[in-house]
Amino acid sequence: MVLKISAFLSVFLVAVSCSSGSDEATTVQATQPLTKIEAHSVYMLNCASCHGEDGQLGASGAANLVASKMNEAQIRTTILKGNNKGMMPYEEILSPREINALVEVVKSLQQTK
Repeated sequence: MVLKISAFLSVFLVAVSCSSGSDEATTVQATQPLTKIEAHSVYMLNCASCHGEDGQLGASGAANLVASKMNEAQIRTTILKGNNKGMMPYEEILSPREINALVEVVKSLQQTK
C-alpha cells in the first residue's frame, strides 16, 4: 500500500512539474513576435480589403500605406483607435502580438517606395 501511494505521488509530481513547464512555454510563445507569414495573414484578414495586398488599394477612402508618412507611434495609434475617415479601431479585436505585427507590415509597405 505504501509503495502504491509512493508511486502515485511520484507520477503526480512529475505530471505537475511537466505541466508548469508547458505554461511557461506558452507564455514565452505568447510574447514572441509573429512570423512574417503570420503577420501577412493578419494583414490580409483585417486590412487588405480596404488597403489592398500591396497597401495601395484605397477602397472606401483607405490611406495608401506605401505613401504614408506616419511614424511607428502614429501607425500603432491608428490601428488601435481607428480614425475619423472610416477606419475602425482594432484594440478590442486583435491581440497585442497582432497589433505589433501589423505595425511592422505597414512599416515594410512604406519602405517599398
